[in-house]
Amino acid sequence: MALRLLLFYCLMTPVAAAQPSPRKVLFFDLWKLDYWDNVELRQGKPEWVRECEYVDPSARDNRIVFPFVWKNEETGKWQLIYSIKWSPFTLMAAVSDDGIKWEPLAVRDSLVPESERLSSNHLFTAEGASGGGVYVDPQQTDGYRFRILGRRHGPGDKKYEGEGVTLVSKDGLQWEMRTGGHWNWLAEDWLPEPPTFTFWRSSDQTHVLACRPGWGDRRQCLRTTKDFKTWSEPRLEFQPDALDTDGPIGFYGLPVHPVGNRAGYVGLLWVFHNANSRPVDSFNQFFGVMDAQLTFSYDGHRFFRGIREPFIERNPIPLPGCAQVRPTCIVEAANEIRIYSAANRGAHGRERAEQSQNLDTSLASLMLHRLRKDGWMFLASRGDWGRFQTKPFALFSPEIKINANAAYGEVRFQLTDEASEPIDGFSFDDCKPLRGSDVLAHSLQWKHAELNSVLNQPLRLEVEFRQANIYAFEMAHHFLDAQDLWLLKDGKPVPAH
Repeated sequence: MALRLLLFYCLMTPVAAAQPSPRKVLFFDLWKLDYWDNVELRQGKPEWVRECEYVDPSARDNRIVFPFVWKNEETGKWQLIYSIKWSPFTLMAAVSDDGIKWEPLAVRDSLVPESERLSSNHLFTAEGASGGGVYVDPQQTDGYRFRILGRRHGPGDKKYEGEGVTLVSKDGLQWEMRTGGHWNWLAEDWLPEPPTFTFWRSSDQTHVLACRPGWGDRRQCLRTTKDFKTWSEPRLEFQPDALDTDGPIGFYGLPVHPVGNRAGYVGLLWVFHNANSRPVDSFNQFFGVMDAQLTFSYDGHRFFRGIREPFIERNPIPLPGCAQVRPTCIVEAANEIRIYSAANRGAHGRERAEQSQNLDTSLASLMLHRLRKDGWMFLASRGDWGRFQTKPFALFSPEIKINANAAYGEVRFQLTDEASEPIDGFSFDDCKPLRGSDVLAHSLQWKHAELNSVLNQPLRLEVEFRQANIYAFEMAHHFLDAQDLWLLKDGKPVPAH
């Protein structure tokens, strides 16, 4: 009887709906705004960290190819792995206390025979193969956390007989090469060329690969898989378009990273600049400099190019990265974003020749840029006061946070209804302005009103500011279409996404 009563009670007791979690509103573009005046959308400027110039110590002419950095949860140390060659892919390791100053990591359990080890930090050599960026697999498919999708080349002139390979590791230090995965197989004439980069799309639990459509084809396509066995067909994502008229360019690689608490994804598109006064004397454009543009996606399915300017810029000659900067790894620390790149003072296709003329200086190195949290893009005033207003949205929990630098300025805010009429108690005059502060997560407050009173109804957020940069908002919200508006006004719920 007691069991029946307990079961009856459980069935009749209403279950509370899951509380929607806050999500970031980033300004990759101005789509979320219905109105702005004297406001400019600007691209962030990552800061070069010169102290992080790391050169492989095993040989002066070695490169830093596809560096990958992570913080070891067990030791608290920062770890770096990279290849010193394009092919054969030769993995090395380094360690750091702060992720900035590095030293070679002596590896005790290296799988490389002692007679073949180039130095104490030599991890693995994938004979006859080239590789790509390191992917941390959240599913640990087949028991492996780290993987690199690469290619083993065909013999001699029969390069077309090559095959896709996968390098796998459980700890990032002990690696093995597997064949037969056919990540690159679709038809006999499909021969993608590394570099490859993979990211996790959480919305549909899918691994997404960014790679080239073909060997020497410097565009970018996406393929997807859930098990690294069955793959979708490649879909072309980026190629030079009608705005790319300053000179020939190619898109060399595309590392992708999820950002902003489910706000979307950023991709750092390697742009290979091939402008040349001399005719092409090989199969394709082979010489030039390289930097990276910012791309973005809200859902991980479709990406867009942002402002057509370098996001990760080359340094002036003769500093590191004056010819090539290839970002490969994005790490979100507590208060900043770190972007690690392979840098070279020699142009693409001329690295060896330039290195042979500069025997005293290694042209290749690790490079680090710092970026403010959420600092990919931001809003700024063109002069004194600027003002903008969002599209209508519903708020599901009583907090709105702002990431803004108003160290020498001011930010004011108000809530209105969908017709832009200020809501009582939430006007500009009622707000507690943000003044003289640089904050990553400041809660918006009003003098005599609480956000509890405006949940689950149509709202607009209106902001006026001067001498301040606005990077992001964070709130549990849903931007409305007309159907949502009708539902809310009839007292019905709308989706929290």
